[in-house]
Amino acid sequence: MTNDMHPQVAAVLEQAQRLQSLVDDQLHKMNSETFTATDEAETVEVTLNGHHYLTGAFISEGLLRLGAHIVEQRINEGLKNATAAATQSIEADRERIDAAVAEITAGMHSPDAM
Repeated sequence: MTNDMHPQVAAVLEQAQRLQSLVDDQLHKMNSETFTATDEAETVEVTLNGHHYLTGAFISEGLLRLGAHIVEQRINEGLKNATAAATQSIEADRERIDAAVAEITAGMHSPDAM
């Protein structure tokens, strides 16, 4: 920052950089994190990425012989379990991000900051 910049402008720019860093970190996490889960019998394993897209599925040998309905149930159970893990992670991230945003922006609302 230059010496000619008003201190309030410099403070707002610094807060904006911290917010951008927070967003960048979360996007990186979403792009690299995966959630893998199985059905109760551990005959199906599914993997979701941080965006909740299905990126992998494994069906145990012999499961297909039990019929499409059973395979469907077990895949859905694995998806439900992986989605639950991903949702729990997102909720924790949301709480962490909300707290960080509140901390970063706290000075913007105080009369002394302006």
